[in-house]
Amino acid sequence: MDGPGRPSLYQPEFAAQAFELCLAGATNRDLADTFEVVHSTIDNWLQKHPEFAQSVKRGRALADGRVAHGLYSRAIGYTYETTRVVLHRGEPVAVPHTVHKPPDVRACTFWLRNRRPQQWREGPKPVQDEGPDCSPLDAASGRARLAGQAEAAGSSSGDPALAHVSLRGAHH
Repeated sequence: MDGPGRPSLYQPEFAAQAFELCLAGATNRDLADTFEVVHSTIDNWLQKHPEFAQSVKRGRALADGRVAHGLYSRAIGYTYETTRVVLHRGEPVAVPHTVHKPPDVRACTFWLRNRRPQQWREGPKPVQDEGPDCSPLDAASGRARLAGQAEAAGSSSGDPALAHVSLRGAHH
């Protein structure tokens, strides 16, 4: 008994079983279903039984490592040896055969997006280049435009030289 309340349903052999289940990808909910307990009981066992917690942790770490290795192999491509059976003069003959699996682009992308998300996240990175500060030029252009309009309004006297300047200023 683990203190007040009803006796624990935990049994020492559960640690080895949990290891095997986690090696196959079991979640805490899967463990609860297998051991026929509620989810919170698994959480309690993980806290109260170090051998159970260690078995769960080791099983998951090994499973994750196998998956990572498989994903990595798919990402970079791999070669393996196998045997093919062919007919030679009507008789089956086993022949060594080398199979090459080329790199898988989706596996590469998945690996890199998870390992280096800053460089490989989806979508283009926003451009940070703001360019040169043109606000002084914009202000000077505005002043020149106003001066040209004022000059054009005052040049209705008929002076052809001033009319030419004011027209050029009005177009800009």
